[in-house]
Amino acid sequence: MNIYKILKLNNLIKNHRIKFFGLWLLNVANQRYLSIQFDPVLACNLKCKMCYFTDKEYVKKNMKGIFVEADLDQLADVNFKNALKLQIGCGAEPTLFKHNKKLIEIAKKHKVPYISMVTNGNLLEQKDIVDFSNAGLDEFILSMHGVNKASYEDFMDQGDFGKFNATLENINLEKMKNPKLKLRINYTFNQDNFFELKDFFKIYGHLKIDVLQLRPIDKIGETTYNNFSLKNIEDDYLELIQFMKIESAKRKMTLMAPASIQRNEEKALAVNTQNNSSYLVPFTYCYVSPKFYWKEDFNWKEETFKSWKKRNNWNQLLFKNIFISRKELEKPNRNMLNYSVDIN
Repeated sequence: MNIYKILKLNNLIKNHRIKFFGLWLLNVANQRYLSIQFDPVLACNLKCKMCYFTDKEYVKKNMKGIFVEADLDQLADVNFKNALKLQIGCGAEPTLFKHNKKLIEIAKKHKVPYISMVTNGNLLEQKDIVDFSNAGLDEFILSMHGVNKASYEDFMDQGDFGKFNATLENINLEKMKNPKLKLRINYTFNQDNFFELKDFFKIYGHLKIDVLQLRPIDKIGETTYNNFSLKNIEDDYLELIQFMKIESAKRKMTLMAPASIQRNEEKALAVNTQNNSSYLVPFTYCYVSPKFYWKEDFNWKEETFKSWKKRNNWNQLLFKNIFISRKELEKPNRNMLNYSVDIN
């Protein structure tokens, strides 16, 4: 399954009523539509300066816990049947978890169509890459905050540029053995690391990168780096993104990037966009961690997704949203899914 074609189709459909109608149909038929974002461990080996792991109070209060291995099968029984995608790693570092291979195997047993792992790559050994690939992992997503060594090790505090690049090379080798395995890089940019993207293909052009996502900095806590303004690079962004599109097309690489980085910096950094994909987030984005399971009243150890939906009149709620105005839907949502998807 090509998850990026589904994302592109979702972005092309601008009418939120059509989206909710489609989602309602999938739900009534008990089909797959959930994107499960699973943090099996709430910890990280790095202290990236744009990340809340540099916010001591937040970490002390929220970032503790490891998912119990014995609970993995029960977790899968609850809603993997309805999962279109399982992403291992969301807001923490999943390679600190010792049972990822088993988790991937369980997801495969439940026929989850797409399984990815988001990691900074600094703890990934070659054996892990091979084991996860053989178990059925579809995609490695590596986080990156600098193209060059100095900025990479500055922004990804405690990160090792040499180790990161070795991990990329090892994934590249595994891709030769397993052509279905995908490599994606998520590059979070700010005013200080943005222009390095001009050198991205000089350094990484030899790798078989399938997807590159360019992510504008977002405020996710009281982070060490706190310059969230992109005003000074708004015009440069349009020129550079055109360059990235051309180079991506040459390599048949999918590029995910905002069409614009203009945003209201006094209103939660919301980005101006015509994409209304974020309206579906409360109904499709299932976040799971050792401390939290998607909805506050969802006790996954005592009920399944199907029984929870029945108890909460989920079908009726989805159907009702078909007829709600866009203005009403905007009230509880923040439009974060503002990426265009260029598939090459």
